[in-house]
Amino acid sequence: MTASAPPLARGWPVLGSALDLAADTRGFLTRTYQDLGPVFRVHAGPERLMVLAGAEANVFAARQGAQLFRSKEFWQDNDREMGGVTRSLISVDGEEHRAFRRVERRAYSRSHFEANVRPVLAVAAEDLLPYRPGDTLRVAPWCKATVTEQLARVAVTGTARPYLADILAFVQTGLMVTVTRRWPRAALRTPRYLQAKARVYRMVDDLVAWHRAHPPVDRAPDLVDDVLAAQAAAPDFWSDADVRLAAMGAFIAGLDTAANSLAFVLYRLHRHPDVLEAVRAEVDAAFADGPPRAEALGRMPHLHHAVMETLRLHPIAPAITRTANEAFTFAGHTVPAGSQVLIATSVAHGLDQLYPHAATFDPARFEPGRAEHRQPGAYAPFGVGTHTCLGSGLAEGLIMLNAAAVVRTLDLHLDPAYRLREVARPTPSPDARLTLSVRAVRHHPVTLLA
Repeated sequence: MTASAPPLARGWPVLGSALDLAADTRGFLTRTYQDLGPVFRVHAGPERLMVLAGAEANVFAARQGAQLFRSKEFWQDNDREMGGVTRSLISVDGEEHRAFRRVERRAYSRSHFEANVRPVLAVAAEDLLPYRPGDTLRVAPWCKATVTEQLARVAVTGTARPYLADILAFVQTGLMVTVTRRWPRAALRTPRYLQAKARVYRMVDDLVAWHRAHPPVDRAPDLVDDVLAAQAAAPDFWSDADVRLAAMGAFIAGLDTAANSLAFVLYRLHRHPDVLEAVRAEVDAAFADGPPRAEALGRMPHLHHAVMETLRLHPIAPAITRTANEAFTFAGHTVPAGSQVLIATSVAHGLDQLYPHAATFDPARFEPGRAEHRQPGAYAPFGVGTHTCLGSGLAEGLIMLNAAAVVRTLDLHLDPAYRLREVARPTPSPDARLTLSVRAVRHHPVTLLA
């Protein structure tokens, strides 16, 4: 049988499906998958997308992606704007990509997190200290500030405190223009953006200069040390601009992955009191004899499953975009070489055939007796294939430890009338209306470290 072109998703003249795709990316892709199958075309204004969706697409991309797909076209504008470089960890493939990962992986590893539990808890304690009964915790801003500072301290031995507003403005604007393409390029010429970019560059350049002057003789090496060592060994591969962008990556990672996921976790815990009660019992037991070691997180199945279920329902990256290196056939349809391919990794998360009552928050679905996520291609919160998130272990550790710190320290209340609304700037996050009111301080924040 001759393979045919994939079916075309319904859309409007000229605009195509652009409005639906922008308003609810994951929902639109899931509905279209259910209508048309695992491969279909989407017209979004001038863009022509080939979409691969569902568990079968995740399995296919994991197995064949290294040969069939490349990242350059989608990320090169971001490389130029945010780093002043022509390639980076996220935009290259093959041996170049492996070279970047070898250098940067240690600082983003689960083992590095495990060695830095106390500094992570110290930041959480600092940021929880001001709260008193009757206060309001603005969830998304608190998570962004806390996680970004934690990554600054443990990944690059620095601080983000004086620069947080600049980091937010620089990263959000840069990604909204060059990656999601939802903002016009004029946003890159505004005085606020240019000022923020200059301040972030200066912050990172000062950080790199400090590391050059203070090699890791009496301290553990961090991300900047690893990159500088790589530059010394391969100066033709690592320019100074490459070093700067790699160091900047720690701050970008905090804003757009772990922080947003933590905000969703706090929402879900306080929306579901039965889950919160079980998690709180685990957390109190873990902190009963002082700050827990990292391995204690592995003995908190209720918290772990709540985090996993949150990542299923609220994936930070609903899809990943690649370019087809060559023509290929998938599910009986041909995708031409050079096509812009959208791998809708999160569609599988919302399918009832994989997750019964998929729209329901049910952490028990990850328990050993059910393990619904173990089905091939069913669970991909950190992407698939060779570009799977380098910091997934670190991110999961940060999310769990911060959620534990909040639950241990504060008795918080979610207004029953609140209805979650996600905003994507650039990655999905709860909107600014999500707040939690402080009913009581359960334990003084200093006890997180005592």
